[in-house]
Amino acid sequence: MGGNNKSQQQGKDCVQGSISLRSVEWNCLGQGIETYRTGSGEYALYIITKGRGSITAGGIEYAAAEGNVLAVFPETDVKAAGNAQNLFYYIRLCSCGAQVAECAREAGFFEDAPYHLVNGMAELIKTVRSMLESEGDGYVECLEQSCRITKIWIDLIEDHRYSKGQLPYAAGNDRLKKMQEIAAYMKKHMEQNLKVEQIAKKYGMNRSGLTRQFRSAIGCPPQQYLLQVRLDRAKELLRDTEYTIGEVAARVGYRDALAFSHIFKEKCRMGPREYRKSCIKK
Repeated sequence: MGGNNKSQQQGKDCVQGSISLRSVEWNCLGQGIETYRTGSGEYALYIITKGRGSITAGGIEYAAAEGNVLAVFPETDVKAAGNAQNLFYYIRLCSCGAQVAECAREAGFFEDAPYHLVNGMAELIKTVRSMLESEGDGYVECLEQSCRITKIWIDLIEDHRYSKGQLPYAAGNDRLKKMQEIAAYMKKHMEQNLKVEQIAKKYGMNRSGLTRQFRSAIGCPPQQYLLQVRLDRAKELLRDTEYTIGEVAARVGYRDALAFSHIFKEKCRMGPREYRKSCIKK
């Protein structure tokens, strides 16, 4: 394990108070394994910033990819694992307090669905950097860190509401708004045969410019974003409807059900039929 690594402890009581920061670390894994266990009342956010790996929480393994966030609930064992192909970077951000459970729910994190793609990754990383650069553990510094972790949760809540169409585009510069508009377009039209070149042309850009700006604003390249929203929607359809595998595939942009099943199994560590059965058991 390597890379930036800083931990801050702010009190032992995770029941009283609103929201407080327990610790923040920025980790880098190659083929290594990093383990952690959340304490009583403690919620850990695993924010994947680069590379690919896996995170196992509560006995369930998640394929970790850039731009995703996993919420780990209290008193849960966690294992993050890298691979030999590339380095795997992630932030582990732990917070506690009486309001954190409600924040997790409002941000769309539930124990049976704790993992999803986040649009505003660049803003989350910016806030985490300010946490890591903070010096001192005095009263004022602790207040500042509490404000920062509160901002993280607010940003996640707004991102979730925005993804559900409950909020207009987030405030920001024109470039950020444009990338958010493109992300919304891709999500709305995921069932179509979308090509990055065509999307770039639609918005008056070239492929490389779109990819660079999209990664900076959203936290991952457009191809990866499209894949993730398709997989997230496929999981919803498999879990909540009786559509056949072929119908699910078509509704998320795959004309070939076998190709869809192959990609689903590769990214989700189980085939669509297995996933549907696992949801029924729960």
